Amino acid sequence: MTVTPDPSKCPICGEPNQCSLSNPAAATQTCWCFTAEIAPEARERIPDDALNKACICPRCARGEPPAKL
Repeated sequence: MTVTPDPSKCPICGEPNQCSLSNPAAATQTCWCFTAEIAPEARERIPDDALNKACICPRCARGEPPAKL
C-alpha cells in the first residue's frame, strides 16, 4: 500500500515544512525552498515516495537533526 505524503509535513521528520505552495492562503507566493541550499545528506533522506510531492522543512534542509520534544 502506498501512502500519499502530506504536502504540509516534512517527509523526513514529520514536522510542518512551511511550504507556501501547500498553504492555500500563501499558494501564490514562492516557497522558501526555491532559493534555499539543501544539504546533500538531506536529499538522500527523502523517501522515494515523497520526492516531488512534499517539501522538507528548513531544519532538515540544513541537515540538522529533528527537534527534540
